[in-house]
Amino acid sequence: MPLNKAALKDQYDVIVIGSGIGGLTTASLLAARGKDVLVLEQHYLPGGSAQTFPYKQYRFDVGPKLFFGMDASRGNMRYHQQVFDELDEYPDLSHYESYYSFKHPGGCLQVAGSVEEYIAQLVAAFPQEEDGIRRFYATLEDLHAMFVAFPNLPLDRPDAILKTVLGVSPDRLLKLGFWGYISFGSLFDDYIRSRELRAILNAEMVAFCYSDIDEVPAVLGALVLIERHKGGGTFTKGGSGALARLLVRGLEKHGGQIQYRASTRRILVERGRACGVELADGRTIAAEYVVSNAGVVNTFGRAGTNVEPLVERHWLRPQTRAKVDRVKLTDSFFTIFAGVDAQVFPPGTDAHMLYIDRYYQSVQDMRLICFCNSSFKDPTLAPPGKHALQIVYFDPECCKFDSWQRDEQYAQRKQATFERAMCMAEEVFPGITDSLDYVTCGTPLTYADYLAHWGGGWGVRMSIDQFAFHRFQHKTDVQNLFLVGADTHPGIGVVSVTMSGINCAYHIAQPRTSR
Repeated sequence: MPLNKAALKDQYDVIVIGSGIGGLTTASLLAARGKDVLVLEQHYLPGGSAQTFPYKQYRFDVGPKLFFGMDASRGNMRYHQQVFDELDEYPDLSHYESYYSFKHPGGCLQVAGSVEEYIAQLVAAFPQEEDGIRRFYATLEDLHAMFVAFPNLPLDRPDAILKTVLGVSPDRLLKLGFWGYISFGSLFDDYIRSRELRAILNAEMVAFCYSDIDEVPAVLGALVLIERHKGGGTFTKGGSGALARLLVRGLEKHGGQIQYRASTRRILVERGRACGVELADGRTIAAEYVVSNAGVVNTFGRAGTNVEPLVERHWLRPQTRAKVDRVKLTDSFFTIFAGVDAQVFPPGTDAHMLYIDRYYQSVQDMRLICFCNSSFKDPTLAPPGKHALQIVYFDPECCKFDSWQRDEQYAQRKQATFERAMCMAEEVFPGITDSLDYVTCGTPLTYADYLAHWGGGWGVRMSIDQFAFHRFQHKTDVQNLFLVGADTHPGIGVVSVTMSGINCAYHIAQPRTSR
C-alpha cells in the first residue's frame, strides 16, 4: 500500500490516533455520518495487529486469523456486516467448515460442524464424562443464546443502558450478570472431573481469550465455544489486512483521511477538554473530538514504566491513574513467520491447529503452539508449492514482556526460543524445520515496537475483574476524548474491537437512519 502523504488541514471534526480495527471502525462510521475525520497511523500499514505484511511473494498475517460476523448468512455476531452495510463496502470472503483442530496427547479434536457433532467427538474421547459434557454444553448454549440476544450498545451512556434494560427481561439480565462473575473454570468443574479435558479447554481460553480458564468469565467462554459452530470459519481473501483496507476505503470514500508514518506526541487539552493533537514533528492539528486507539497505557501512562503518555496524567482523576497502574495486561507470544514447503502438511491438514504436548493444569507451566496457515484459505498469499505459515508459540519463559531486553543476549535468546518452538513443531509436522524457505521471528518487544503498544500483548486481560462494567469504557476524564479498541468493553478480538468501534462512534454521531 503506498504511503498517503496528502496535506493535512489545520482542523478536523474528529482525529483518531491509531488505525487498529477499532479505530478504523469508529473513523469510517463517523465519516459516513458526515464528520470530517483524520486517522493518524505511526506505521506504514493499517490494521494494528490485524495487518498483513509482505515479504517477496509471501504475505503474512500478524495477528487475527479466525473471524466471526463477516457474512450475514452465517453465525450470530454480525457486527462486521453492520459496518459493511453502513459503509457500502463488502469483503471478498472464503469459507471453510472446519474451524481448527486441537492435537493433544490423547488424540485430535476437530472443531467443525454443529455443537452436537463436536459433543460426539468429546464423548468419544472422554466417554466416562458423557453426562457431564452434555449438561455442560447445554449450559453453554443457554449462556450463548442470552449473550447474542443482547444489543451492542455502550455501557457508559445512560440512554443506551436504559434501552438495553427495557429490551431484555429482568431474569435474563440477572442471569447474564451472574455468569459474568463466575469463572469458566468454575462452570466446568460443576459438571466435569477430567483434568485432561480441563487442560484442553484451558489452552483454548489462552489461545482465544488470552486468559486462563480460571480468569475468563463463564459467559465469555460460552460465547467462544458455541459461536464457532454457528457457521464455520470465515476469512478475508488477501489476508486479515483486507479488513483494514476495506475500512480505509470506506473512510476515504466518505471524505475521511488517513496519514501513515504520522506519530502523535501528545493529545492537546485545554480546561479539561481535548482540542487536538501535536505530532512528533511538532505540528499541531485542532479537533472537536479525539479518539485514542493507542491503548490505555500508551494514552495515560503507567507508573514504573518509561511510557510517555499522550495525555498528561494530571488531567486524570486519582482513581483513574490507579486503575491504569494496576490494570492486568495479556502476555504476549513468540511468533514465527515462515515460508514452508507445502509437502510437509499431510492431506486433510486444517488451516489452523493447536497443540499441547502435555495436559498442563496451570498457565504458569503451559507450552502451547498454534499453526495458522492463511494460504490454506487463500493460495495467493504464498508462491506455488509453498505456504505462508504463522507459528504462535506460548510458554512462560518467552511470553513475559518485562523478561525481554534488547541487550547483548537478545539475539541469542531469540534463537534459542525459535529452536525450542521448532522442536515442538516437529512433533506435529516432522521435517518442518528442513522445509523452511523463509523465517522471521517476533518477540514481545517486536510487537511493542511495530504496534507502538506497551507490553507487546493484545490489551487488557479478559478476566472477571476486568469484564463488562469493570473494563475501560469509551468516555474518559478528559471531555471529548474517547478510547476505542481491545482495552475497552467488550474486549479483545476482531469482532470485539469492531463492537467497540461501533459504540465509540455512537458517542459522537449516531447513524443517520436512526436519528
